[in-house]
Order: sequence, then C-alpha cells, then structure tokens
Amino acid sequence: MDRPVRIAAVGPLDDALLARLRELPLRPEVRTAPSLLGGGEALVRWQPDVLVVAFGGDAEQEVGALRLWRQLWPEAGVVVATDAAHELDHAALAARLHARVLVHPEAPGQLAAMLEQAREHSDRPRPDVFLDLVRGIADEINNPLLYVAGHLQLLRSVLTAPTDRDHVDMVAAALSGVARVEGSIERLHALSRAARGPRRREPVDLAALLPAGATIKAPAATHVVRGDAEQLAPAIAAIGGFTTELRASGATAELHLEAIEHGQRLRIVASGDALAGWQLPTTFEPYYPSRALRGQGSGLALFLAQTVVLAHGGQASARRRPDGALQIDFVLPA
Repeated sequence: MDRPVRIAAVGPLDDALLARLRELPLRPEVRTAPSLLGGGEALVRWQPDVLVVAFGGDAEQEVGALRLWRQLWPEAGVVVATDAAHELDHAALAARLHARVLVHPEAPGQLAAMLEQAREHSDRPRPDVFLDLVRGIADEINNPLLYVAGHLQLLRSVLTAPTDRDHVDMVAAALSGVARVEGSIERLHALSRAARGPRRREPVDLAALLPAGATIKAPAATHVVRGDAEQLAPAIAAIGGFTTELRASGATAELHLEAIEHGQRLRIVASGDALAGWQLPTTFEPYYPSRALRGQGSGLALFLAQTVVLAHGGQASARRRPDGALQIDFVLPA
C-alpha cells in the first residue's frame, strides 16, 4: 500500500488552507508546528514530503531556520504560503530558498498541483502558466484561421469548370488541413473551459467511460463521482489513448480503475525501453509525451487529464516504482 503523503504545516497558516490540505483526495498526513525555530527538529525526524510554511513577524529569522531545516532534510519540497497582500515580499524570500509560492485563496486545483511539483523538486512553470499560453495560442490562431477557411470556401464555390478539377482537389485538401487545425483549436478551448472547473455536478460512472482493455479493480464497488460528464469523458478518453500509444511505442502498459477510501483512482503502470529516460517533473507538460515517445500523437493527453482532474478537486501524480516502472495516478474525490 502506498504511504500517505506527509505534509508539515508550519507557522500562522490559514485554517481554511489547512482544511483543504487535509481534505485532498489522497488524505495526506498533516502535522502542524507554530514555528521552525522551536519545532523543526521533530519535523525532520518525521521526514515529511512537503513543508508548507507561512512566515510570521520575524521573517528573516525564520528564513535562517528554514535554510538550516533544508540542510537537515533536503528531500522535502518547500511551499511558502501567503496572502495577496504579502505576495511580493514573501516571493522574494521564497526565491532565496528555491521554494514555491502559494497565494491563497488559490484557484481550483492549484494546491494539489503545487504540492506535486514541490515533491518532485520541479522548477517548471505552474499549470496555470501553460493554460494562459493555451488560451493565447487559441485566440491568436482562431481569427486568421477563420479568414483563410472563408476564402477557401469562396474559392471552391467559383471553381466549376471541368478544367478546374485539379484546383478543386487542391482547395479540398487545404480545407481538410484547416479542419484539422480547427480541431486542435477546439481542444485548446476545451482545456481552457475545463480549467475553470466543472459547470455542473452530476453522477458520472467512470467505469462506463473506460476504453476497452482497461482493468476495473474491486468490481463490486461503485465507481461513480460527481462532476461534469462533458469534461470527464474526454479526460478519461485521453488517459486511455495515452495508454494505447504507450503500447504502440513498445512499452508494456496497463490502465486500472480502483475505488479507494476517499475517491476513485485511475492508474497507468508502464515499463519498457521507451520510458527509460522519462522525466517525472515534466510528465504533465503539454507535448512532453510526444517528445518522449518520439512522435506519438498524445501530446495534450496528460495535460488535459490533469487539468480536468485538478479542477474537479482531484490530484494527479507521477512516480517511479521500485522496479523502475512508470506509475501515473489520477484521483477524483468520491
């Protein structure tokens, strides 16, 4: 059984933030301490995975204690929690410590994503940075694409003579390419909508959305969550499609659905030479899977699945198992 994630919460943290930490679907173990100045040694002995710290009145002294703490237990990731009023000051302190900054109240899914990146010691941008990029690309491409599509359709309408047949075929091929780009733009818009969270909450049976070949563990249990079926369906399809492409790349890959204590877990377990160089911190970046698998078509699959799961209050993580296999988990709250 996986050991629960251990989170050390230190300093004057907001009670609502502490509650959200404890209510994450994987139910991490959370221990609190008023300050690192007095309770740091006990926390090091506990060996937490992540330290979430809020600075009090003497921030400079606490930074010194945090530096010492990191020397004693460098394996833990560090997140500095702050409110918007103190963001700039605390961000400067966090930069000196190579820590991540969480401004609360945070956007849906941001807490789970930041904890995961802190555990991986990832220096990659936050998921919302990628989402801003997604929105910008979609908006920048959409208008000129509509302009091109309109002119191609107009040109096709005036090509009527038998001698125009070759040109008609060329225009048809161009319109087919435009349609593929339009499909990509729609996927980007769908990602943007999903990041805002579910538009409705209704019972969704995850087992019914699974692709062929997936394994359902504990089949007597229910696999129903409350969420937006229009967002969950493409996310589950993306997870299934990525598993299929892993197999196409020569890897051994399995997809399991399992009811756990506080939710439903979709788990991919894969191994093979194609995954030997897989970089865990970049697992959910847009198009990293395409680069890692050398040209497969699932570039947005894991990013889409992570975006939907986080927006539904879930968690997404990537790990190396003791046998070297890649394990990717998506957990949705029950």
